[in-house]
Amino acid sequence: MTTTETSVRPERPSSRSPWIPASAAYEPRRPDPRIRWFLDANEGRPSPSVVAAIGEALSGATSGVGRYPSFYELESAVAAAWGVEPARVVATAGGDDAISRVVAARLAPGAKMLVHEPAFEMFGAYAASRGGVTLALRWMDGESFPLEATVEAIERCPSLGLVTVVSPSNPTGGIVPEADALTIAAACARSGAAMLFDAAYGEFAETDPSARLVAEGSAYVVRSFSKAYGLAGLRIGYVIAPDAPSAASLRACGMPYPSSGLACAAAIAALADRSAMLSAVATARAERDAMAARFRALGARVADSGANFVLARVRDPAALAAAMARAGVAVRSYGGRAGLADAVRVSCPCDASGLAAVLGALDGAEEYIR
Repeated sequence: MTTTETSVRPERPSSRSPWIPASAAYEPRRPDPRIRWFLDANEGRPSPSVVAAIGEALSGATSGVGRYPSFYELESAVAAAWGVEPARVVATAGGDDAISRVVAARLAPGAKMLVHEPAFEMFGAYAASRGGVTLALRWMDGESFPLEATVEAIERCPSLGLVTVVSPSNPTGGIVPEADALTIAAACARSGAAMLFDAAYGEFAETDPSARLVAEGSAYVVRSFSKAYGLAGLRIGYVIAPDAPSAASLRACGMPYPSSGLACAAAIAALADRSAMLSAVATARAERDAMAARFRALGARVADSGANFVLARVRDPAALAAAMARAGVAVRSYGGRAGLADAVRVSCPCDASGLAAVLGALDGAEEYIR
């Protein structure tokens, strides 16, 4: 008797991550030939000294373009500025890469990450890509920071792996008082959760808890060269970890060469020219006040901002954004996103002509504001 064996092919497990579809992709701006003033992404403007440093780096690029860059000099300069050992500093491809690394190092699949909504979209995207779950607390513009609710969540949620605190907050510009940030850091230490303090806009605020958090080693402190230093196009930032072993884990969670030698040279020059940064910050603060005052005069609801932008609540944000674009100014609207459906965000141009263009465009679009 002949027996025929039937071969059953075992089912191959899916090679696709089960978490990626849950994360929304960030959509960068698209080309628009009408736009002269790009005020939709909170970018700064580089100082003349930084531009000169970039030129010098480019002139000598032929000698270094064939080699991978070293980040030791930049990390040492950052460490000296903050008074920490260089081993705690990790250079990254902007603040976004720093956030991604901290999430990868400290958020296990199924663990929760606390954010304050409305929040920067990439927090949720990075958490979802790692299989984490976002726990959101409300913190709207004009409201006091929800310290009590934050500490309660830390103490009562055993699966909470990472607590994010952003000050000034994006997109609202809200400020977290230093005492509140330190209280949260202490609560995280008691619970075993990690704290990520995102201070991408810290230079523009009147108060910034970063120095205390760095000195205490109680949080991952994320900083960027994209805002106050105007290097958004070079994609360079850094994170100061609580200690050297934590920093080593962050290095293992990303690319070994996250940016370029040109970006490093520009960032070192930017750090060295503190007076230029302070001048840019002063200009942005004055423009921020002027834009907020004009929005209010035209009938918008505007909360105080500690960042380099203004968030305004208006009657028709999509129509206002379109009208501003026709006037050559790009601003951010949010397409019905929860908590931001009636909002537009306008970055400070750090330029007198740019400020005049913004104020003029707002005056011409009053029907969409009031």
